[in-house]
Amino acid sequence: MACGGQADIETIIPVGGDPHSYEPSLQDRARMENAALVVANGLGLEEALEDTLEAVADSGTPVFEFAEGMDTIPFSFEGAHHGEGGEDEGHDEEEAEQEEGHHEDADDDESEEEGHEEREAQEDEGHHEEEEGEAEEEEGHHEEADDDESEEEGHDEEEAGHEEEDEGHGHGSGGDPHVWFDPHRVSEALPRLAGVLTSDVGLDSAAVDACLSSYLAELEAVDAEVAAKVEQLPAANRKLVTNHEALGYFADRYGFELIGTVIPTPASMAQASPAGLEELAEIIEHEGIKAIFAETLHSVDDVEALADRVGDVDVVTLYTGSLGPPGSGAETYVDFMRTNADLIVDALG
Repeated sequence: MACGGQADIETIIPVGGDPHSYEPSLQDRARMENAALVVANGLGLEEALEDTLEAVADSGTPVFEFAEGMDTIPFSFEGAHHGEGGEDEGHDEEEAEQEEGHHEDADDDESEEEGHEEREAQEDEGHHEEEEGEAEEEEGHHEEADDDESEEEGHDEEEAGHEEEDEGHGHGSGGDPHVWFDPHRVSEALPRLAGVLTSDVGLDSAAVDACLSSYLAELEAVDAEVAAKVEQLPAANRKLVTNHEALGYFADRYGFELIGTVIPTPASMAQASPAGLEELAEIIEHEGIKAIFAETLHSVDDVEALADRVGDVDVVTLYTGSLGPPGSGAETYVDFMRTNADLIVDALG
């Protein structure tokens, strides 16, 4: 986007670094603060960098989050994967019990009110002392109603707390951040970046527009190339089991189905559980999955153990959160997409 040497581009997270867990050094912080522009993915991808990015923005350096404002998709397995949705289920059961308790309180209040009306109907004439008693009883009803209202407010506050707690888990609440696995979505976001390069950095508008046009054509070509490769696969073979949930946009763009993940939460730093791996092994056997996809950024131990448990299934390592080193065939974004598509199609074909 700044082709032809219009700007000096430095990468903070090195090749092979995990964007989820990379922690910046003091030198990284200084480089960002001295930059004309910092470009991040956003949507909670750079978990360990978020405080630094916020501080850099506060210092006056523009920070452009590329994925913000994109048409995102939710995680497929977030909150309940391989039978591990216990916290949400327990919360639902607790809400149901509390709601049932509220109904029982309401029924008790209604029965008491009906009895009160029957006693009034049986009395031929009122006495002053009884009217005072009724006034005191009515005041008691108001106090009970206030108590019920306070309890309901407390219940609402508890629900709000659960919602805030849910939003605090894993990635940001804006959806799956692995947007680069869809070249079409990337292309749609590039004009926003072009605008920032001219307005905030001061690059020549005509030169940036020329870079944009050239790169859009390149991304359109690789998108069509990947789609043509996928067409070689029977629809029944387009099923993905991955190390962690990074291929949602690839699946969405090219017609794959996400069957399961080794790591049961969207955060790549979580760990697999023996029970979850056993359940996933049964799913792989049932679906006739031919390959499990590992990642260059992470250990393949759990993936290898899963493959050994299933038998007759390949382990194929993909580039996911980082480009590849020189000679890998994934040195640029376009090469990254092309190489990953080749690996996936070859493994499942």
